[in-house]
Amino acid sequence: MMSAIRRWLCGVEAVPIAVAVLLSAVVTPSALAQFSGLGFGDGQSEENTGVAVPVEVPSELGEPSLTRRDGTENRFAYLFNAEVRDIEAEQQKLSETLDKLPQFTQGSIKPVEFGYHSGKIRTRPKWVQIDLGSSIKPDAIALAPVTVQMNDQTLRGYGFPEAFRIDISDDPAFPNGKYETIVNVRSKSHRRPPDAPYFHKVDGFSGRYIRLTATTLWSPPGKTSADAEVLALGEFMVLKGARNVAAGRPVSTLRGDSTERQSLWSRRYLTDGRTTLGIPHRGEPSSGYGFYSGTAEKVTEGWVLIDLEEMFTIDEIRLIPATPEDYVFDLNLDFPTTFRIEISDKPDMRGAEVLVRFGEGQLTNPGNNPVVIPIDDGYGRYVKLVVERQTPGPLTFALAELQVFSENTNVALGKKVTASNSLEDDYWSAANLVDDYSSRLRLTGLLPWLSSLDQRGDAIEVFLNLNERRRVLVKETVRHGLIWTCVGGGSALLMLFVGVGRGRRNRLKEVEKIRQQIASDLHDDIGSNLSSIALLAELGDTEADDALLAREEFQEIKVTADKTVESMRDIVWLIRPGQESWRSLIARFRETAGQLLRAHEYEFDVQVRRLDEGVPLDFKRDLFLMFKEILNNIVRHANASSVRIKLELVRGNLSLEVADDGDGFSTEDDGYRAGNGLRNLERRADSLGGKLKIRSGSGAGTTVQLSASVP
Repeated sequence: MMSAIRRWLCGVEAVPIAVAVLLSAVVTPSALAQFSGLGFGDGQSEENTGVAVPVEVPSELGEPSLTRRDGTENRFAYLFNAEVRDIEAEQQKLSETLDKLPQFTQGSIKPVEFGYHSGKIRTRPKWVQIDLGSSIKPDAIALAPVTVQMNDQTLRGYGFPEAFRIDISDDPAFPNGKYETIVNVRSKSHRRPPDAPYFHKVDGFSGRYIRLTATTLWSPPGKTSADAEVLALGEFMVLKGARNVAAGRPVSTLRGDSTERQSLWSRRYLTDGRTTLGIPHRGEPSSGYGFYSGTAEKVTEGWVLIDLEEMFTIDEIRLIPATPEDYVFDLNLDFPTTFRIEISDKPDMRGAEVLVRFGEGQLTNPGNNPVVIPIDDGYGRYVKLVVERQTPGPLTFALAELQVFSENTNVALGKKVTASNSLEDDYWSAANLVDDYSSRLRLTGLLPWLSSLDQRGDAIEVFLNLNERRRVLVKETVRHGLIWTCVGGGSALLMLFVGVGRGRRNRLKEVEKIRQQIASDLHDDIGSNLSSIALLAELGDTEADDALLAREEFQEIKVTADKTVESMRDIVWLIRPGQESWRSLIARFRETAGQLLRAHEYEFDVQVRRLDEGVPLDFKRDLFLMFKEILNNIVRHANASSVRIKLELVRGNLSLEVADDGDGFSTEDDGYRAGNGLRNLERRADSLGGKLKIRSGSGAGTTVQLSASVP
């Protein structure tokens, strides 16, 4: 962009720019203070006030950091305290809101024309007053604070009163009974950002004079004496529609109570439109930089003309400086400080009326601020800004926007612009002078802009209040956590002892239960078999004379002994230590089926995916004995030739089905009586917590189905 300007100027002397750069580096704020002490201005200098007055503004202004606190304590509180989580969620919403609102500062501000600073007068309370020129019903009032560098310390909201009252009257003396109080701020919130403007909407009040009375003054940190108290304000704005009707209006104070330092402090700077707040913007970015005029020829004037298309009464003109982001020499680019503004009803400006003229030294560079020029009795169609030089020479000037207000309307918006010279490229154009954009963002009205800044201040105050509440909650949560950790640790230890004792009792009960089951099995199965062996042996002894009969008895003893050995093997297998897996249990099922169904054709279908999962001891015992009981019933009573066995285990649900093609039975058959086998099956199914279904019919075989959940 700058290279395009240099190519376009084609020979503009570089000396003035170099000199300006050198001066900007050499003329420091302290040097400005020395110049201001030579008697420039319309009041007392610092040497006569006895008040420590800062002469610097920080090169960069910022807002409080809104980052979330981190650390072990915060993470612990976030995890265990729902209110902390709610606070963080609310702060997140506030952060999203803040991203959409304008900021309080817009880059660096030149150390000139800070605002009003009280003097050495000890009379209390201190006050400042604005004459609006006529009785007005304002829509809102705004106060811009000052941020300065003093003794290597940045003071945000320097001199802003701790408590104040704003009154309005048509009598400049504000006698009792002849003024109204618009607002009475009894104490300033110390969590509201000190660089946020004060904003108050006004309804139902009218008057010509507005006065701010500081009932509690500001003191520097660490100083409480009355001599250290200060009243300082960057700007006092009175809003009516789209305009600040206090702009350029005269300011009065207590007699002699004003520090007057040229280009730094003055009561007239209270209404000059210059603040750290910058240019009223909203979020839409600009596509261009504005209007740029320049010539390498030696001239005394350069001009730009706006055709308003009809006659208007002109009340205010605003000049928005050009501030392209890639320009490094100053805060704005070639802002004109010596110019006149004319108005006429003819395009050739014959008989033009000069609305305002600024000569050498009357207007300083505005930095990142609009220049607001109130107009009295202006009327016409053509508005012309003429930049003047005392001696012929190359002339350049730039503006982002030129606004012409008739009452509350910018009548220059979108109108035709002509100029003596105009750079026309992707960034600069005469049409950009009236497009409602600065060099960076879209312009907006003072009232919505200041209202948005007020919302930002409120949001930050709420955010910081939540931070304090969160800090307290974190401490309380950690403290309560330590207490409950001790209590919980003791309780857990007690529960551990109780649990160990209860577990020991449960294990004893389980051992006793297994002992009873083993005793029952030994009594029912092994005891019965041994009794049979003893009886057969006794019979064999009495029948020793009959060799054939004795041989049959001994053969029966052998069979019974084999059954006893098999039963003993089963009992030992069932109670052996270690948890059984489905793989070994199914292998045992296959072995048992092979032994009992030697005279039958049979199928064994197994659908178990997790073969290595364990099987609880009680479940294994009842299931195996039930399976063996079913097969024994088939061998003894079914007279079957084939048997089909199907075992499924899906997601902890067991299904066992055994079907044969034997004689079957019907409960309606003559002489039917349920035997011990069926009753044993039902008892073991109940023990497994499962359901047993038996389907059978005379000559139709028998199907036994068991379904149960594996614990």
